[in-house]
Amino acid sequence: MGFIGSCLYKALPNATGIDIREGMNLLTCELPQNINLIYHLAAQSSVESSWCDPLHDLDNIRITARLVHAYPNAKIIYANSCAAMDKSSPYGFSKWASGEYLKQFHANCVNCIFPNIYGEGSRSVVDIFKGKDEITIFGDGTHTRDYVHINDIIDGLLKAKDWPKGDYYMGSGKSTSVLELASKLAGKLASNLKIRFVPKRKEAAEVTVPNTTPNWEAKISVFDYL
Repeated sequence: MGFIGSCLYKALPNATGIDIREGMNLLTCELPQNINLIYHLAAQSSVESSWCDPLHDLDNIRITARLVHAYPNAKIIYANSCAAMDKSSPYGFSKWASGEYLKQFHANCVNCIFPNIYGEGSRSVVDIFKGKDEITIFGDGTHTRDYVHINDIIDGLLKAKDWPKGDYYMGSGKSTSVLELASKLAGKLASNLKIRFVPKRKEAAEVTVPNTTPNWEAKISVFDYL
């Protein structure tokens, strides 16, 4: 399973999971029956890869459509992305379209819009930087993201099963630049951090995700984690 799915699966001991990383194709595999709650976390999830193979991202929409058709009476909790907020990449557009498809054609869906998620085992820049004495920054480092720890996200997903149908932004409402992360890391390393700057990637310059949930909030500080 992916990073979020693996962590959530541990928090749901009675859950049945379909692991697309073990060769299970959600477009063709046999789906389990008598399911009343679905956490839909499956997706091609790289903004950068979506520019190289945008057709792959269309599977994000197709997988969602298959689940909507197969489980009309189940509650579907969808792991959406802040990349869907501006739809500036094929990946972001596919996540936005998947969320819209759910809202249009399924009666009981919760659309969770995630910020950048970090924590041990993640591919977040936070975990790429952590513990390193030499890092690479794409662009000038002024682009910002909203970072929320995986433990907070799992807490929100567990609460989401009781939320009514709708969109729920699950951010901290705080924006942190890559340079700020590097500065914190440099402080821990007594300023011996080596930074290599390379050309910027095709990605949003600024991302801040609010918190619109009824009973959840991000509690872990990214700076404390670093």
